[in-house]
Amino acid sequence: MILPGEIAPVHRHVSSAIRFVLDGEGAYTAVEGEKAFMSPGDFVITANWAPHDHGNPSKKPMLWLDVLDFPAVNFYEASFADYYEEGMQNTTRQDGDSLTFYGSGVLPDGAPVALNRSPVINYTYARTRPILERLRKSGEVDPRHGARVHYVNPINGGPVLPTMGASLALLPKGFKGQDYRATDGTIFVCVEGQGTTRVGDQVFEWGPNDIFVVPPWKPYAHGAAKDSVLFSISDRPAQQALGIWREEKRAS
Repeated sequence: MILPGEIAPVHRHVSSAIRFVLDGEGAYTAVEGEKAFMSPGDFVITANWAPHDHGNPSKKPMLWLDVLDFPAVNFYEASFADYYEEGMQNTTRQDGDSLTFYGSGVLPDGAPVALNRSPVINYTYARTRPILERLRKSGEVDPRHGARVHYVNPINGGPVLPTMGASLALLPKGFKGQDYRATDGTIFVCVEGQGTTRVGDQVFEWGPNDIFVVPPWKPYAHGAAKDSVLFSISDRPAQQALGIWREEKRAS
C-alpha cells in the first residue's frame, strides 16, 4: 500500500517484480523513464534491474499485489539491490508510451529484435478487459480457464518476464470449470464477480480483491455465480525454460 503523499525512492534489484492494482487511483510507478499512473486491474511490470520508484500524489491510498521472483533469485544466492542518490528518477517518456511503441502491432525503428522481457510497463485493465468480452462473444471459452488471455512480450510473443507469466480470464455466469492441474504454483486475484474454486477437497469462496493460491499439482476447478474476472500469475515460464513444467486436463 502507498498512502497519499508517500514516495518510494528510485532503486533497482535483481528480482523481477509485478504489481496488480487492487484499489485506488492516481498513484504511479516510474520505470526506466516512464511514469505510469495506475488504476484497479492494471498489470504493471518492473523487470530485473530496471530502475523504478513509486509515488502517490492523490488523496486516496492505493493498494496493489506485489509478486517477485525472490525464491528463484535466492536459490542462486544472487539477490541484491542498488539505491540512487536522487529521490525520484527523471521521466523522459509519457504515460503509456511503452504500450504505444511496442504493444500496438508496430515497432519503432531500432527496437530490439530479441528481448527476454516485455518492454511494456503497464498492461491497463481498460484495454485488456474488452478483449475478454470479444472472446466470450466469439465462443472462445475454455472449459477449464474460461475466456482467457495471456499477457505477452510483444517483441517475441513469449511471457512478460522470463521467470513469471500472467493471465486474465473471464468466467461467464454459471461457469462450472473442469478439473485442471499443473506443476506451477499459481496466485489468483478476483477482479470482478463472485464464485468458488475447489482446490483438492477444499472449496474457497471469492469476491472482488480476494487473493488465493493453488499449490503445484493440486487439481482445481473454478465456478462463477456471476460474470467474474480472475487475474493469475505463476512461475510457469521458469519451469518451461528448465523443461520441468507439466499439466493435466481432466473432465469433471
